[in-house]
Amino acid sequence: MRFRNTLILALLLIALGAYLYFVESKQIAQEGKKEKLVEINGDEVSAISLIYPDREIDLEKGDGGWRVTKPVAAPADDITVKNLLHAIADAEVSKTLDTPPADLAPFGLAQPMVTIKLTAKGQPLPDLKVGKTTAVSSSTYVQRGDQAKIFLTGSAFHAGMDKQVKDLRDKKVVEFKEDAITRIALHGPDGDVVLAKTDGMWTIEQPAKFRADANAVRALLSAVRNLRATDFANDAPSDADLATYGLDAPPHQLVLIAADGTETRVLVGKETEQGLYVKTADRPTTFIVGKWVSRDLGKGLADMRDKTVLAFEPGAATRVEIARADGGTFALNSADGKWSLDGSDQTVNPGAVDAFVGALSRLSGSRILADGVTDLTPYGLNPPALTITVKGKDDVLIGTVRAGSHSPNPPAVEYTVKREDDPTVVELRDFQFKQLDKQPADFIAPPAAPGAPPAPVGADDTDDTDAE
Repeated sequence: MRFRNTLILALLLIALGAYLYFVESKQIAQEGKKEKLVEINGDEVSAISLIYPDREIDLEKGDGGWRVTKPVAAPADDITVKNLLHAIADAEVSKTLDTPPADLAPFGLAQPMVTIKLTAKGQPLPDLKVGKTTAVSSSTYVQRGDQAKIFLTGSAFHAGMDKQVKDLRDKKVVEFKEDAITRIALHGPDGDVVLAKTDGMWTIEQPAKFRADANAVRALLSAVRNLRATDFANDAPSDADLATYGLDAPPHQLVLIAADGTETRVLVGKETEQGLYVKTADRPTTFIVGKWVSRDLGKGLADMRDKTVLAFEPGAATRVEIARADGGTFALNSADGKWSLDGSDQTVNPGAVDAFVGALSRLSGSRILADGVTDLTPYGLNPPALTITVKGKDDVLIGTVRAGSHSPNPPAVEYTVKREDDPTVVELRDFQFKQLDKQPADFIAPPAAPGAPPAPVGADDTDDTDAE
């Protein structure tokens, strides 16, 4: 008897558990799932219409991605359009007004902020009318075309659906592959500059043969490739419009030529408070980009030239001789990787020497000051403040540089540097000059405090290498 009661009780518990699992749990899950404003799969949407009181924007998806078809025909920004669709698909209903009043004006639905029309799988979906946002609960009133009731969703939905054509258009000005470019022509008020890439190395061909600054070339190509419009001035400019934008005779033009002959020509026009006008030769659209872009695109010969004064592997230096204008001369020697100071038995701080030699090994100026200079006096290089000679194994000369300063615009000081076998004078930044302006004492290791462990090899107590 007792066994039968226990069996019956066990069967009842199993039945209750099964009911809770198969019925109640599903019901709880269904109740916990919030209702969506509209059930759509954004990837299945092929057309969007945004109808505002003062404008209409139509978009269609084709094999090449999304395009704006009204009020202009232009590529759309795929990411922006997809984010718009995600915002619609993810919008959740927080509350409904099942019996809406006859007057929809207080809800902003008599004349909606926007009516959204979607087409998915070739079929139109119910319209979404977006009204006002509530002042208290931070919600947006929405009405579907297939239902009379009013839905409330998050307040961000209102802002997310308020779009201008420029928000949805592709803002990319040009498209090319940087590695494919083999020639660059810069046309500016100071003359033309032509650069060519051979075996991966850039050189300047016009107006004369010069080494090109590889970093400057990369920066220029990157700046052009990353051009993004902040607005669109005109999609069918007349000759008068182009004159207004300064694009009838643009002060700057950049021509990028790929190995296959493909040409990308960017015209740079006037700068206004709204931004800088630019367009490409193969498209009618006039773009507006940020004013700061003029600095990136208005490059000339001085910007593109290589400003390297001295370059070598730091480990190749075995002797560095320094002569100062104050009459002091000294030399650093390296034997088996260990540096010493000529005429001194004091311990050398290897970190200080490594920093000094490192600065010399990558010595590059900020701008070209003059070419073919015969009189160095105006540049503070006759006599120079410093003359530094670097030698390698077997006393082979690596290079000699002069460094000094002058004041073309007093009281401002301009630091200068010149390689002995190169007639070009280059400007140095002040922190670079400080890296070179050393006394013998700057290389002596400080004495250890009594009882203190010896300073670790490579320690450098100077801060001269800190860039400003």
